[in-house]
Amino acid sequence: MIRMAKKVAILLVVSLISSAMLFSGTLSGYLTERMGWTYIASGSDVEMSIYPPEGVSAIADERIFYGQITIGDSTVNIAIMNVEPPILWIDSDYDGCFLNNIPIKGQYRGTVINESRTYKFSQQLRVEYLSNGNSSYMTQDLEIHAILPKKEGVEVDYLLMSRREGLLEVDGELIEIALFPTAPDGLADKIDEVFIGIDLDRDGTIDMVHKNHELFEATSVIRINDKNYRVSEISRDGRKVTFEQVDEDAQNRPLLKKGSIAPLFEARDVFGETFSMSDYLGNPIIVVVTSKTPLEVFNGEFPCATGDCEDTGREEKRLRSLLNELVTWNEYSAKPEIELLWLYSGDEITSADSLEEYSWLHLIADKLAVELYSTPLSNGMFLISKDGRIEYLDDYVLQAGDGPIPTYPVFRIPTFGLTSYIWFREFVFDE
Repeated sequence: MIRMAKKVAILLVVSLISSAMLFSGTLSGYLTERMGWTYIASGSDVEMSIYPPEGVSAIADERIFYGQITIGDSTVNIAIMNVEPPILWIDSDYDGCFLNNIPIKGQYRGTVINESRTYKFSQQLRVEYLSNGNSSYMTQDLEIHAILPKKEGVEVDYLLMSRREGLLEVDGELIEIALFPTAPDGLADKIDEVFIGIDLDRDGTIDMVHKNHELFEATSVIRINDKNYRVSEISRDGRKVTFEQVDEDAQNRPLLKKGSIAPLFEARDVFGETFSMSDYLGNPIIVVVTSKTPLEVFNGEFPCATGDCEDTGREEKRLRSLLNELVTWNEYSAKPEIELLWLYSGDEITSADSLEEYSWLHLIADKLAVELYSTPLSNGMFLISKDGRIEYLDDYVLQAGDGPIPTYPVFRIPTFGLTSYIWFREFVFDE
């Protein structure tokens, strides 16, 4: 009921403002709701010092390190005692005194990196935004998710976990939109560091799971109601977005859902050879989008020290299981061969990072091919049938941790054990 009341209020606000703004070719979106968690977060790292910033009172303990985080137009002072578990102070009232604020103990994340336990802290802060000399305020969800030792002190990695939602009026119709700043300070007026979500199919939700057909970089040309638009302005706090109609081609993004026709591409692989996906139709195809190379995954070069690693470690273990499954399937049976397209989304790669002895593994780092199957949110996996349709895909349902904030994806496609065998058999033989 509360959310419905908010939407009604937004509708009234947008309708009143829009009725006074009938500029041809201009759309205005008003994002009056702040949501407390986002798939796309901004963030950076902070070098901590044994000395407090100027004007900030030190805490009488030599184990404490100090630093500053800029969020919006506010400077947030923080202090960390790097013990077990670590303790965090945030100067949330901006008075330069940590002792006025309740210390926060780190929450163990269940993983170990470089023989050290990992912890996170979550806190809400009231942050100022300045525009034309006027101040506005918004609550930001700050998460400190890593404390890394340095030669002189420690480094703190943080994320800003808030987004904004609202409505955009198009041809008298109200469409839901969302705004995801990615700049380290969370400012939304840096258009090249913002993602825009738009409910293009009018189903009441913005689909950010099925591979970005409703999620765009704010610099993109976006097609809405048979017209093409580009974002021309975003307020610093993200409360208003202005679109201008343009005479440019919009990006056509494929809808990657079960049953959809898989997009085909041609590209050069890491050996410099031309690869055409259409040449392999007739065989089952698995498409993997990942920042990991086949060589490091196959050799088990995991960056985590324990078997319960989150995110990166979990993905690498899973891809290794997939590779082992395919080696067994393709090399030691008379069953139809399965082609594996490994779309690499990392930094640099050479043919030495491939597994050259497996002819069914195609390692491709072409940016356009990777973007065709990737999303700003995460990596992915697709099982494509002999006739070129998507049979299965990971939709990255997020599983909640100890609190309300989801912490990691639950993959839908099994890659090991009996369940995997059953899925592959159904996939290969269309049973």
